[in-house]
Amino acid sequence: MKFTPLLLGAFFAVCVSPTYAAQNVANTSQKGSLLIFPEITIDPASGSDTFVEISNDYTSTVHVYCTYINELKGRAHFDFDLTGKATASWDVKTLSGDGAQPAQFPVTGSFTQLGGDGYRGELNCFAVDSGDANQIAWNHLHGTATVFNLDNTAAGQPKQALKYNAWAFTARGPGGSSATNGSIMGTPGDLVLDGGNSGTTYDACPLYNISTFSPNRSSLGNVTTLDNTLSVVSCNQDLRQDFVINLTKLQYTVWNANENSFEGSWQCADSVQTVGLDDLNARLTAPTNFDFSVLQTADARFEVQGVASTQCKGSAAAALLGIVNESIALGSDTKADGIVANNTSGAGALSGFVLWDPAQSTVPQIRR
Repeated sequence: MKFTPLLLGAFFAVCVSPTYAAQNVANTSQKGSLLIFPEITIDPASGSDTFVEISNDYTSTVHVYCTYINELKGRAHFDFDLTGKATASWDVKTLSGDGAQPAQFPVTGSFTQLGGDGYRGELNCFAVDSGDANQIAWNHLHGTATVFNLDNTAAGQPKQALKYNAWAFTARGPGGSSATNGSIMGTPGDLVLDGGNSGTTYDACPLYNISTFSPNRSSLGNVTTLDNTLSVVSCNQDLRQDFVINLTKLQYTVWNANENSFEGSWQCADSVQTVGLDDLNARLTAPTNFDFSVLQTADARFEVQGVASTQCKGSAAAALLGIVNESIALGSDTKADGIVANNTSGAGALSGFVLWDPAQSTVPQIRR
């Protein structure tokens, strides 16, 4: 029987709208051979949990390899078969579900330089052959994640939820067309994300991300936005046991509704990071650029790009995939009644990679 999380009481849920991009750039409206979920959480402080669904929109069986990575670089791998037209689903915290036997989400790790949280992270899943020896093309995978809180005592409504689509990367065949089902995509253990037409690579990543948002502490009609959060992963992903840290600088430009721009906000980030876009985040420079007190309009937008910078030692340019969450109060309420979310929208193209440990002696080269 398929497991469905039961949320007692009222909650406010908004589905993420699709993100569109160029044909050879990853987005959240297409199917692909690689899926990346930027926001997975099982934080006990708010009773947080995540429900994952991955579907195979084809009539034959495919083998899927998945990896959790938390913000401390703890990781866990698992794999499963997904039969034709089937959906695998599971609850990340309790492991309840069907179609897959997921690993327990890791909550520890050794990377503490950026003050990450072991209860938050990401999920990467991609098609492989039956022996876990090669990544393969299977452009029929799509997925969603539902993030929910069951006991957020700081909110007016302690039970809340949001749902978003995974970012999907199509495996490209010769000339840039969709690759043939089951074809091996390049060197085992190295998924190249460049949107090329060699027949061995996957979609590229967005060069930069943009998103509309309501500034912190702004009100419009019956909606007050309390704060904003960005969950973001880079396209420089090292899933291997002997991994290399990939750092980047998240550099922001914010515009209010009057088209006035505000610069100077930035934060150092690893390949997965949740960033509070508010003055409670001590690691974010110029956090008030996201506040109504500075922007003075109830609607705004921002651009974020992963760049190399001496301010983040060892950092490199990195494409990003993100989700923006807004905590909102309704009517005259002063505490959060719900969370609304949207994927960031991608623009331009930048190459990236996913490294993993295939079940053979081939070891992918370290990328920088």
